[in-house]
Amino acid sequence: MLLQRILTAVPLAIAAVWFILSQSGDALFYVLLVVIAIAAWEWAQLSGIKPVPVRIAYAAALTLLVYLSGMLLTSNDPVLFKVLLGLVFAWWLYIIYRLSTGGPSAVSEQFSFAKAITGFVVLLVPVLSIVYIHQLPQGAYWLLYSIIIVWIADSGAYFSGKKFGKNKLLPLISPGKTMEGLYGAIIATTIYTFMAALFFKLDIIQTVILLIIGFFATLISVAGDLYISLLKRERGVKDSGSILPGHGGVLDRVDSILSSAPFFALFLDLMVINVQ
Repeated sequence: MLLQRILTAVPLAIAAVWFILSQSGDALFYVLLVVIAIAAWEWAQLSGIKPVPVRIAYAAALTLLVYLSGMLLTSNDPVLFKVLLGLVFAWWLYIIYRLSTGGPSAVSEQFSFAKAITGFVVLLVPVLSIVYIHQLPQGAYWLLYSIIIVWIADSGAYFSGKKFGKNKLLPLISPGKTMEGLYGAIIATTIYTFMAALFFKLDIIQTVILLIIGFFATLISVAGDLYISLLKRERGVKDSGSILPGHGGVLDRVDSILSSAPFFALFLDLMVINVQ
């Protein structure tokens, strides 16, 4: 399984890095629309939408809303966009609270209107956030930082948990995750963030700020992973899909980015302005 995950992840990672560094924000936006359309299809399943035509309609409507929002918010009304980022950040703080105080509901195949509506929050804003970060000064490199830190957190948690894991993090939601894995993720992303600060030539105060941003982004990225795990347990499925060998669905691969991207867009904006 690990080999299969690596064989899938490495080419995708290389392609993502190349695309972010070499392509325009517009090209990135249209690629993200394809990704979000697939993720919306998977989210429809987690929401209990069974008829294929309705799932297609749901994915199409969400993707269209992402497109229209991208045309209107990020460039024409940045203030409204930042308010939206703040609201989504507050929503993820609520999710962290919910995850830490309770487990999944009983398994159900029934349609959930609340989950269907939540999909518009969880899937729309991260796309706008990624494009927004890409448009900042040195945006391609800041975007790489914000995405690679998620990969490093995931890898750090996996290997640390495999080696030292004893105390379960949230066993009712994700039995395989441990506190030791979380500590490993934090240590790995802290080292990575310090190296990023050297790359961006930050001073001491800026480095401390970025370390704080990296720390909280790590926690929020873990929350995104756990939240999708919660939805899958409530739906009674192992993976959100099967499009990516060894990983499951698109949601299984981008869950942490969905939660961390709005956070990065909200706070890296201030960071980049202070760097200039």
